[in-house]
Amino acid sequence: MDLTGGSALSIALTFAASFVLSYYYHAIGITLGYHRLLTHKALKMPKWLTYLVVSGGYLVLMGGPVNWVGVHRLHHQKSDQPEDPHSPVQGGFKHALYGWMFTMADRQTNEELRRQVPDLLQDKGLCWFGVDHCAEQAKMCLAFCILFRFIILGLFGWAALAGNLVATFLVFWSPQLVNAVCHDKTQGYRLFDTRDESRNVWWVGLMALGEGWHNNHHAIPRSAQHGMAWWEFDVTWLTILFFEKLGLATDVVRPKYPPTRLAKVNASTGKRPLAPAEDDEPVEEPTGVQEAAKIETVVIASAPVVPDVAPVVKEPVGAGER
Repeated sequence: MDLTGGSALSIALTFAASFVLSYYYHAIGITLGYHRLLTHKALKMPKWLTYLVVSGGYLVLMGGPVNWVGVHRLHHQKSDQPEDPHSPVQGGFKHALYGWMFTMADRQTNEELRRQVPDLLQDKGLCWFGVDHCAEQAKMCLAFCILFRFIILGLFGWAALAGNLVATFLVFWSPQLVNAVCHDKTQGYRLFDTRDESRNVWWVGLMALGEGWHNNHHAIPRSAQHGMAWWEFDVTWLTILFFEKLGLATDVVRPKYPPTRLAKVNASTGKRPLAPAEDDEPVEEPTGVQEAAKIETVVIASAPVVPDVAPVVKEPVGAGER
């Protein structure tokens, strides 16, 4: 069924609607589903909603969620060190953008991948999409993605398919740009003094629905909220708050301190003092979600310019409403 009706206006509206809906569905699948929910356990959602959200990431060529989480947890443990799977500091921009995808089988054995994800290995639904770095699971993901586009074409027509394809292209590259741009010390700015080169980059923050506030994330990795200054727009965080209001997101992890209580720009230097972050490299044992979701404590050193902040804590629904 073609919804365009043939007119230029209807074609344009169908394209625009498909683009917006597809962009949000696929991007939230990565940012909320793969990243903040599965990798960092920043919240809990019902199983049916988890699968629905995660499907958006899978259908934009992110591969099996278990594999994705295993790679990302390794990234946090070895951020910008030689073992980091996609650091521009170690391998350059092209490697961080796309080269790492072709070397993961050599950089992370299947045994090490499984060691990273003991929690997800208990979920048969997620494991069905693959738990190893192998070509077969990548081919299966590609096949499902192609089938999904044929369904869009059959139900809604060419304009809807075109809108989805443009959204797919942009969303696919958004996490790769987080890897490559948001660890480039020549880009963006930092609010926290983390042990890596993570940066906050405004245009990546917008494109990746809040993931571009990457320095904040590396300073407090388990927080469900990445945008912490008033100007750091975080669509994923707003989505989490919406789900929380509906009772569909629980145990949401948030910074204890209000995000507006950041250091003020020093009048003499014109720079914002960095808030020191506790060592954000998770320990090696006993591995799994405890390390990947390790709660960080932000320690404030320069009291005259930076307000005291409290550690990130897990709070029940409704707590932290200010």
